[in-house]
Amino acid sequence: MNILGIELEYDFFDADQLEVYERENAKVAEDVNEPTQYEGKSTADALRIQCRIVDDFFDALFGAGTARKIFKGKANIRDHMEAFGIMAQGAMSAREELDKIEDKYTPNRAERRQTERENRQAQKQGSRNFQLYAAGNKNGNGKKHRN
Repeated sequence: MNILGIELEYDFFDADQLEVYERENAKVAEDVNEPTQYEGKSTADALRIQCRIVDDFFDALFGAGTARKIFKGKANIRDHMEAFGIMAQGAMSAREELDKIEDKYTPNRAERRQTERENRQAQKQGSRNFQLYAAGNKNGNGKKHRN
């Protein structure tokens, strides 16, 4: 994938790499939303903090120095958010592809649901209560069952 002119490889289908992405993505969300780090800071300093969080994300995924290579040492929040968004889009695209693969090799959901309904219905029909109440339309004490 191309991130701000730098070509990087990431395999979202590799469980080990996906695990790192998921962990680091959650860490970004947690770190960005930590309010105490912004107390008493200027807007510029708050942006630097957020850029540093994204830098740490890229270095964790691709190795130390990757963020410096991508962002050239600048703390430009637009570039950082764009780069982070490219990674998120890559993860979403991989998820969509995985869903297609799963759909291809698993039974149709509608068929599965229908089978589950039929199984539940068969269990009900096999139950003693169904035989007493529904089949005979009686509530067990000789009175007609009301719908």
